[in-house]
Amino acid sequence: MTKEQKILDTLAVDSGQLRLTNTMLNKSIIDANESIRKFAKLFGIDFNFMEKGQKHKLLAYYDDDDSVCTLSFYKTVNRGDRRLSISGIRKKAQVNDLIALTYKRILLDNDMQENVIVINVTAKAENRKVA
Repeated sequence: MTKEQKILDTLAVDSGQLRLTNTMLNKSIIDANESIRKFAKLFGIDFNFMEKGQKHKLLAYYDDDDSVCTLSFYKTVNRGDRRLSISGIRKKAQVNDLIALTYKRILLDNDMQENVIVINVTAKAENRKVA
């Protein structure tokens, strides 16, 4: 079992995962794979009911330094491709890094809230610092 897999095994079962390619990282064009689409549904975002050009955003934070980012789940205008954008990802990852989207439930003022977390699994497994 790889170090990456050990980290993934500690996350919520319904976490989304993707391996970054050059296009994903440098052009911010990330296809929303099945695990990402399932993850989005946990927050009421269902690509099956989205119109072309429609976008939904979630606030999240990076686990390495708690910096805030935005996850944008959207359908492209022309073909309706299902996509994801993660603000600031170029500073947090490299090509071929495995990224996980997960969440943590916390009780705040008697209200259960879910915090969305972006984890660079590869950097964590390698104990590598990111920007």
